[in-house]
Amino acid sequence: MSNVILEGKNLKKTYRLGRASVCVLTDASLQVEEGQWVTILGSSGSGKSTALHLLGGLDRPDKENGGIVHFRGESIWHQSNRRINKYRNKDIGFVFQFYHLLPELSVLENIVLPAMVGGLGFARASAKSRAISLLEKFGLGHRISHRPRELSGGERQRVAIARALINEPSILLADEPTGNLDEKTGGEILDVLSTLHKEGLTIVLVTHNIEIAQRGDVVVRLRHGQIDRPATLAH
Repeated sequence: MSNVILEGKNLKKTYRLGRASVCVLTDASLQVEEGQWVTILGSSGSGKSTALHLLGGLDRPDKENGGIVHFRGESIWHQSNRRINKYRNKDIGFVFQFYHLLPELSVLENIVLPAMVGGLGFARASAKSRAISLLEKFGLGHRISHRPRELSGGERQRVAIARALINEPSILLADEPTGNLDEKTGGEILDVLSTLHKEGLTIVLVTHNIEIAQRGDVVVRLRHGQIDRPATLAH
């Protein structure tokens, strides 16, 4: 019995830049098994973020022969709008390079926000309790009422990870999560992800850094718009 939880098959994505068409992904396919940490390794501009956005339902593949994304065996784009929104909000957790925290909200408010959206997450009291638990787990229990501007880069990213986990997603998608951090702080963030992975969380991470890629179970390379067959660099 297959334990593939997420699959992108023959993905194609083309962007219009003025009169020109730029094909970022041409025939990219990827399978992620439950509990795996899969790293997509590629150079800048290779389409790594695009691939992650398609897998996470933040963007759609091309209308014509654009391929499919399956979550637990079902195409996400053949679902109702409500189910697609639930997929983005509940099934998937996103972590980005630049955190995307709302500056006017406190750390606690930033974390519970996804649980309040669309009535798809926890009740307010349980969301707050879970948020505090996550902050304490990440060593930020003393930062609950602070604003993002009062935090270091590493602290902001840990808050962003906590926000991504608030709805207990099945998969964490991380887009260059250490790209805005120094090497030491970036290593600390990777340690956080490693701990979550050991606890059973499925992770898909994109990076241009081979050393970072080696943290995962399986590494695939994205080049010329396609994802090469898995090549484990860590062993």
